[in-house]
Amino acid sequence: MKTMRRLPIVIALAFGLAPVAFAQQANTLQPPRVAPISPATPPSLPVGVDTSRDNASLNQLNRQLDVSSRRVQADTLRNQVDRQDRLMDADRARTDARRAAASPEESARLRQEFEARVANHEAWRAGKEQQVQRLEVEGIPPPPPPNEVKAPAIQPGR
Repeated sequence: MKTMRRLPIVIALAFGLAPVAFAQQANTLQPPRVAPISPATPPSLPVGVDTSRDNASLNQLNRQLDVSSRRVQADTLRNQVDRQDRLMDADRARTDARRAAASPEESARLRQEFEARVANHEAWRAGKEQQVQRLEVEGIPPPPPPNEVKAPAIQPGR
């Protein structure tokens, strides 16, 4: 009989403590707060080490990457122009076929619409060609002057 009276209390405690237990488990899944780590300082180089060649090769690599990037951008623009030119050729053939089967008034209207599309395409094409020219000509800095070879510093004997 005593166990029957205690059963509701046991159930209430079990359900009452369950959310607290789950909440505590959820908190353990979060990483502990850590103070931010300051960036490590690069190790100092020995006295007399010449890093100019490393910097020059890095500058050369950056220039090559820039030139490659510009070449890819220009090729992409040229491919876009070629694709649009092919689409305009297909549109021309389709319009000519429709004009041949249409009445003279309809044919004149189709011709005017096509000429408007051609004018739009030519303006777009001119803009893309200017972008290609800009990528190929402008903005490429001249190569840096060649560095003189520096002799390593002479360390006195100890």
